[in-house]
Amino acid sequence: MKALTRAALPCTAVLLAVLTGCGSSASVSSPPPAPPASAPTPTASVTKWDIDPSFNATDLAWIELMIPMDEQLLRVLGLAEKQAADPAVKKFATEVAAGHKTELAQFVALRARSRLPVRNPHEGHDMPGMMTEPEIVTLGGTKDQGFDPLFEKNLQEHLDQSIVLARSITTDGKDAATKKLAASIIATRTTQLQQLAGL
Repeated sequence: MKALTRAALPCTAVLLAVLTGCGSSASVSSPPPAPPASAPTPTASVTKWDIDPSFNATDLAWIELMIPMDEQLLRVLGLAEKQAADPAVKKFATEVAAGHKTELAQFVALRARSRLPVRNPHEGHDMPGMMTEPEIVTLGGTKDQGFDPLFEKNLQEHLDQSIVLARSITTDGKDAATKKLAASIIATRTTQLQQLAGL
């Protein structure tokens, strides 16, 4: 996973930087980036769909990013439930997974209500807060005492990045339910970071 320094960036700029700064050789069916004065958003490539006007571009960008982030983390948590050496780490992974499954269902429902297309515009991208496929393979092949610190490092990066992104919704999002979910994620992730530090 790639960690980014975010302190100097406004919240919306953080979300847009994540969405437009991911590295990939895969082609993406979206128009060329707009000048900085009109910040690029994923809605530029989905205007053909009848998007619910209760959502703004920041909401839509967050929903489209968090679905693959949560889906991927559930894979990683599944590895921890099987391979972690410390029973406390296994238990924590199970607890985090339960919350993420509920959260993922909420994101899928928001995507449906917003009328975004079912797609992953970030597939194949190198995204902050997400492991690359080779990193997941490496984690899956790591056994015994070597697994736990590697898992904990990657989980911390996911939790940290999720908080950064959720803050952009609480300040610049529009849809009430989306903003409520963002606030809940900030609180939950903050608690999970404290619990992770105590393992």
